[in-house]
Amino acid sequence: MVRGEPNIPGGLQLRHRSRGGILAHAVILMVLWLLLSGHFDVFHISLGVFSVALVIAANARINRVQFFKGDVPEWERLRFNRLLRYLTWLVWQIVVAGLQVAYVVLSPRIRVDPSLLRFRARMPSVGAAVILGNSITLTPGTLTLEINKDEFLVHSLMDESMSGLVDGTMPTMVARMFRARPSDVISDVRITKSVEE
Repeated sequence: MVRGEPNIPGGLQLRHRSRGGILAHAVILMVLWLLLSGHFDVFHISLGVFSVALVIAANARINRVQFFKGDVPEWERLRFNRLLRYLTWLVWQIVVAGLQVAYVVLSPRIRVDPSLLRFRARMPSVGAAVILGNSITLTPGTLTLEINKDEFLVHSLMDESMSGLVDGTMPTMVARMFRARPSDVISDVRITKSVEE
């Protein structure tokens, strides 16, 4: 065993961590720190840098262990230019969906038509599936109820709320952050109305 390498039990393998992946991990943690703290003075930024360095150092050994075949940290696969494009698009979708929901709530003549949407989405990784589930929940009018492997169960307040899921726009954009040309991302779409006509 090489000195400084962790003692790996049960035939687990070590994985390579690139400097770019470690840097991406640090940047994601630092952005999260800044967003959650809301303070941008020297003291709080220094505290954030120290905290990020401490977290990365504490997790360094466990992040080297490959627990299953193909176990690669999500930030090693992520395409950051597509992440920025996706975040911009998602913020716009949240604003538009919020206005749609507000219009429905404030207009007594418009009927709310809730439904359950079940679909399969071929995501490139577990992390991509989690990002998709959270993105759905962040968008007003939709709520991810369950993720079971590649099957998603989503509650939708109205038909407009689920249009980006039914046509595959949101799942495809999430998959593009991890894979260059995703194809056939969404399939087996089933819609169940909460109240039958």
